[in-house]
Amino acid sequence: MLTNDQSPSPEGFADVVRSLFAEPDLRDTLQRIVELAVVTIPGCDYAGVSLIERRAKVYTPVSTDDVVRRSDALQYELREGPALDSIWSTDYVYLPDLRKSQRWPRFAEAAAQLPIGSLLTFRLFTAQETLGALSLYARATQAFHEQDHDVGVIFSAQAASALAATRRITNLNRALDTRETIGQAQGILMERHRMTADQAWEHLKAASQNLNIKLAELARTIALTGEEPASSSRG
Repeated sequence: MLTNDQSPSPEGFADVVRSLFAEPDLRDTLQRIVELAVVTIPGCDYAGVSLIERRAKVYTPVSTDDVVRRSDALQYELREGPALDSIWSTDYVYLPDLRKSQRWPRFAEAAAQLPIGSLLTFRLFTAQETLGALSLYARATQAFHEQDHDVGVIFSAQAASALAATRRITNLNRALDTRETIGQAQGILMERHRMTADQAWEHLKAASQNLNIKLAELARTIALTGEEPASSSRG
């Protein structure tokens, strides 16, 4: 097993990459990424992932220690810090001594109360999009070296690919579930109102607009209860 004071062998790194693609669930993939970062990248004591939500909001879904969440929360509150810079302006950031940093004075002052000496962050991105950032924290100052950066670049690239692939699968499964639910709702309408499939589809769309409810949500209600909201029913 790798420890955090030795670089991975080619075979060991190949095992790491394969394991990233083995997790079927998005959160499991993210958790696997941060856990493997700690044991794969020398000098790393804690790790976390920051992801971009809608409207450019950033949040931390997983971490290996509460220190990461507290540090990230400071960055989001103050709107400055290494993870945010990695996401929006540069591919990676290395901060060898947090307490001597002049780059983000408010963040450095607040984060100095945490057991963080140095940190290294990498943008998680693919050719199509930026997903977020991988943050690596060390208790000691000057904890990361050139080889750690090199390993981190490769690791974060593979992690981004695994994350993007898992997200696509999750979205596909969600779309398939939604399609099936809509089909069930269409079937109920067709039987109850002697509609054709096209008529049932148009009825669902019209009811969704009239009630200001997402079509998928309306279809789910009909499929679960067998009933339409009163204001959308025919007659």
